[in-house]
Parts: sequence; structure tokens; C-alpha cells
Amino acid sequence: MAWTQPPRTWADAELVTASIMNTHVRDQLSALQKRAIPIGIGDVTGDVITTGTKAFIEVPFAGTITGWTLLANAVGSIVIDVWKDTYANFPPVVADTIAGSEKPTLSAVQKNQDLTLTTWTTSVAAGDVLAFNVDSATTVKQVTLGLRLQMA
Repeated sequence: MAWTQPPRTWADAELVTASIMNTHVRDQLSALQKRAIPIGIGDVTGDVITTGTKAFIEVPFAGTITGWTLLANAVGSIVIDVWKDTYANFPPVVADTIAGSEKPTLSAVQKNQDLTLTTWTTSVAAGDVLAFNVDSATTVKQVTLGLRLQMA
């Protein structure tokens, strides 16, 4: 997200108090701290996605996962588990799941998202490694999972 024009219109010779300025600076910095972590899963041969671990990514900053969006090339079904561990303990395994009962899932649809994550372990530390494991899939050949991350 880019810097946006503050919602307040400033007047000539207006006294800008610390409270007014702090509110606008805080809001802008908060907007800049939101990031997305996109993970593409698919088979270059064009076959239906198979089960198993498909990708690893190191998270370079601390933050909180606030939601996910899953998009597919076609209507189909897939369940992706997300695992997290430290770099020192690489690779993450199924015991390191953070997705709770809200695994990123498509069920005979082409898109889905969860922006509440009530059962996830949402905190990540700088340097944590995330693994993405396909538990099941039918029909879909390419999907993109986007994790929303609010920087600490």
C-alpha cells in the first residue's frame, strides 16, 4: 500500500497540534505496515495439484497474520495447511501447523478468503519460516494463496 493523502484538508495559518498530526502520521504508518505474502502453487506440466509440501518462505519481519485469500485457475477444491517454525528448526512439519480449523480451502469454488482467523496462531517473528502443504486437491491446476500480514 502506498502513502495516501491525509483525509484532513489543512487550512492556511491553521495551528496543527500534536494530537492532530500524530493521528494522521499514525494512520499513514499503519497503512504502510500491511503486507501480503503471495504463494503460487501449481504444476508446470498442467496437471492437477498433488498433495504434499509445495513451498517454503522466510518472513523477514515480525507481525501478525490477519487473513488469507485463495484464488484458483478453475472451480475446484483444495485444502492447504500452513506450518511455521524458526529458521534454526527448518523445515517446519505438520506438528508446526498454525492454521487451526481454518485452513485455506476451496470447496467446489474458484475463490475464498478468511479475514478473521479465530483458530490460527497468528504471530510471526522475523526469520520464521512458513511451509505450505497441500492436504487435498481436485480439479485445480494453479492456485495463489495470499497471506495478509500486519507488521509489528
